Amino acid sequence: MIFELMSNGTMVRLPDEMTVSGLPELPLPKVLLLLPYNRYIAGTSQMKTTERWTFGKLGANEEREIFLYDGKPLSILLGEKEKVLLSGVLTGELRSHLLSQIPAPGEHMPAALILRGLVRENHALSDEEFINNEGAMLESLEKLPYLRIPYWAIRLALYRNDYEAVSRIKTWLKAAYDVFDGGTPPPRIWFSLTDLPGRQAIDEMEGLSFSLDDLQRMNSQTSRPVVLYSKAGYLILSDYGGEGPETAFRIWMFLPIPLWNEMRERRKLSIREIVTASWGYLDGLEAEKERNRFRGQGSLSRQG
Repeated sequence: MIFELMSNGTMVRLPDEMTVSGLPELPLPKVLLLLPYNRYIAGTSQMKTTERWTFGKLGANEEREIFLYDGKPLSILLGEKEKVLLSGVLTGELRSHLLSQIPAPGEHMPAALILRGLVRENHALSDEEFINNEGAMLESLEKLPYLRIPYWAIRLALYRNDYEAVSRIKTWLKAAYDVFDGGTPPPRIWFSLTDLPGRQAIDEMEGLSFSLDDLQRMNSQTSRPVVLYSKAGYLILSDYGGEGPETAFRIWMFLPIPLWNEMRERRKLSIREIVTASWGYLDGLEAEKERNRFRGQGSLSRQG
């Protein structure tokens, strides 16, 4: 896929068979964005690296690696003074174009076996022939969101070596597997390295009837986790990490009243279990969005 950046900050697609003089040979799949002053941004996928982005100059045989993040603008110097700004929307579009050409990462069997161990009452997962046939299982999962979402959450977490996420997903499936199925709005989560989260997060919490004074009062408590009630639900402040090389940060989590009542009052989960299980569920929702961007997955999802 070849695109050109326009002066108004948008990009237009050019013919895929177009020849770009001075461009180094790039492996497929690839995405190419042509910039002013003969510069370019190229995205490729190689081996176990899902995506790799480079910035270079046509005909100069020079390039350097850059990183694109959804929703985050990217500013690049084109010369000594000239620079170009890619909007957060544009960086997300470029990533989506590349990921749509790539199979979803991760290994099937480890994810399927972990899922089977956590959801033992599901008869489909007890069928060895079914679980060993990746294509058949993935096709069936499209009609089974209660299995599809945790499967992809586990698979993508394992791919990233994010074993903390795997642990959270396990807590969700063991302690609160069916809690989030009743149509209640999902939990919300924010993170902060400092005493309080950023302005946007504070605005969102204020929209849920928690004032800045409330947040400061919660943060002043030396014993964590801290829980505060409002007419909209419960806000939890909990610490995470801080041991060994890990950097401690704060988790701010909002739970609608029905979710709190189910987990705390009926199931008697601890506050930390509630936070971990809810975070694991949110990991699942994020994994569902992520896997839809890869080749073939979006169309399958829509059919389901």
